[in-house]
Amino acid sequence: MKEKELEQIWVIGKIWELEKWEQKTEIIDTLWMKPDFDAAERTIDASQLWEFPKEFTFKWYDFILHKNVFSPIHFKWSSIYIDHLPIGENGSLLDMWCGCGVIWITSFLKYHLDRVVCADVNPYAVENTKENISKHNISDNVVAIQSDVFSNIDSNEKFDLIFWNAPYFDWEFDEKNILYRSMYDKNYEHIKRFILEWKKYLKEGWKIMIWFSSDKFPLEYARKLVNEIWYDLEIFYQEVDSLWFKQEILNVVKKGENKN
Repeated sequence: MKEKELEQIWVIGKIWELEKWEQKTEIIDTLWMKPDFDAAERTIDASQLWEFPKEFTFKWYDFILHKNVFSPIHFKWSSIYIDHLPIGENGSLLDMWCGCGVIWITSFLKYHLDRVVCADVNPYAVENTKENISKHNISDNVVAIQSDVFSNIDSNEKFDLIFWNAPYFDWEFDEKNILYRSMYDKNYEHIKRFILEWKKYLKEGWKIMIWFSSDKFPLEYARKLVNEIWYDLEIFYQEVDSLWFKQEILNVVKKGENKN
């Protein structure tokens, strides 16, 4: 790793030692504006500087975070999902690339869901999620599976809601770093696979929600991909977040149908 990159990682690491969230986000906002500062990678790298395991509270519940797992502490997006996703009581859900499991373990506990499958390509994330499932004594209804998109999802299992925090950066990246795969998808290969395979896992009355950034992945290109299999995309929720680019939750619909 280059000296400049190491300096950037050190800077972000020091920022996260600040006590107040407002101080952290104000400084990181400034760094993200710098064209020579790859704040996405550097923030991921800096998230690995802590001593692990790291205990933290997300919304109303306590969790454990391990090394080599995407950190919901450093990225606020997980909180946005809980606040805005259309989660009803009961039902079954698939969380694609779950990290340490905070989103759907929290959703299961809050909304009394029937079943949750947490899937991630990262084996460290799967083990971390299993630990958090055990911590909350919900292993009868919530499971964690290592899966590269749908590769290890039982084709006989159907879901009311499938959610994916999609890796929408089409950039070259160090593929040896398993954490970078949570944000980068060269040529959108994983997103294309997701689109082609989702249909077989849906219950009647299904929902598919995708976390997305139209600033980083052109929405018209995404629509073209799903139009080819007779689906379409709607913006369910949008904001310009502290990282100065648009973030959306996309709602998948059948062509000619509005599911809002």
